[in-house]
Amino acid sequence: MSKGRTKYSGLVSVVTASHNSASTIEKCVRSVSTQTCMPLEHIVVDDGSTDRTVELLAELAREFPLLTVIKQQNRGAGPARNAGIEAAKGRYVAFLDSDDAWLESKLEHQISFMEEQGAAFTYGDYSIVDDGNGQSIGRFVTPARVDYDHLLTRCPIGCSTAAYNQDLLGKRYMPAIRRGQDWALWLALTRRGDEARKYPGCDVIYYKRRGSLSKRKFAKAIDMYRIYTVEEKIGRFFSAYLLARHAVNVMVKKP
Repeated sequence: MSKGRTKYSGLVSVVTASHNSASTIEKCVRSVSTQTCMPLEHIVVDDGSTDRTVELLAELAREFPLLTVIKQQNRGAGPARNAGIEAAKGRYVAFLDSDDAWLESKLEHQISFMEEQGAAFTYGDYSIVDDGNGQSIGRFVTPARVDYDHLLTRCPIGCSTAAYNQDLLGKRYMPAIRRGQDWALWLALTRRGDEARKYPGCDVIYYKRRGSLSKRKFAKAIDMYRIYTVEEKIGRFFSAYLLARHAVNVMVKKP
């Protein structure tokens, strides 16, 4: 990886969970390798891939010295990210999904904002691109600030835009569920009244895939209900109400 060109280089551990990502993992890793503000490390946790992902990661690790690969049996994205968080040595933990990518200025914009503003948890806008034809679908514009009450009924924070200061907040982990585990972490990080803040710029590319199934949405709703009741310890009836509000906000695309 080339040397970063800003004074905040070397402060970030980038964490990526990967499962059968042979078609996207190289683009993901290379987008980290070209950052103008270089991270301390890029930790990719392979979650029991059965395609060529592990082989590709081994090749990329020989090319990029800051890339560390951890292998585990298939347990889901949450446990995979948690393994990366556990290994992270940087002041900041930043997340990047294996099928997304960063523009080269992403960490420069985000980490300079966090250092200069004293923000412990930040996120940003992101571009949405059709994975099939590469055409731009649009930009998801996020609110300037997000608190716990906001997150209870909608989640505008894209995982690949998020970073938190583990020196200030400690190592914080995601619950071991298949869906919504990143949202559960955002709730935990804001539960005591801390706000998440938006950093300037739009430096993340989210590749949207087709073929979302209703049964997957139903399974996600079940996991969200579990987050309300188990992780947040909210009563069953109020949890059902919050879940309904969350669903409406998703349908109307309310950030």
